Amino acid sequence: MIQLHNDVFFWLHGMTQYSESLNHWIYIIAQEIDVYIVAIAVIFMMVHSHTYRENKPRLLSRTSLAEGIYLSIGVLVAWGIAYLMKIGFAIARPFLQFPEITPLFIYGGYTSFPSGHATLFAGLAVAIFLVHRKIGIFFIIITFLISITRVIAGVHFPIDIIVGWLLGGGVSYATYWYFNKKR
Repeated sequence: MIQLHNDVFFWLHGMTQYSESLNHWIYIIAQEIDVYIVAIAVIFMMVHSHTYRENKPRLLSRTSLAEGIYLSIGVLVAWGIAYLMKIGFAIARPFLQFPEITPLFIYGGYTSFPSGHATLFAGLAVAIFLVHRKIGIFFIIITFLISITRVIAGVHFPIDIIVGWLLGGGVSYATYWYFNKKR
């Protein structure tokens, strides 16, 4: 199983050998767009509406505020758990474990497992998907792209990503379930 894990990592990271322009896009997706995606999610949650009525405000309606709180709690709890796991496991990133790996960018040290990016974006994507299916699919695709490009870039192993997805998505789903049960 470990050999399969390493084979998948080396296969994905091998994509950095193809072209400099591909590496440029991998870098942008893996490292640069995260803040913008979070900003888009926050703005969407603030201004969307389920139904439009003339006498109700579109910005920060009661529903969008409740969804924003549930989304924030789920994502922050998942990210906090991931942070504690990073401290507890202290697993080296691929470029530290394998000297032949040259990452597209240096990121962290012994904080590979689980991926904080995968956790955060999976939590965000699942939270949005549960209340807004169409835009949620967009965020799921973005989560997949950011996560996979971090493996290609050489800063995460596939298992870091998978556990991050399970953690972020699972906590967001549990938070959604809890809040809906309480209503």
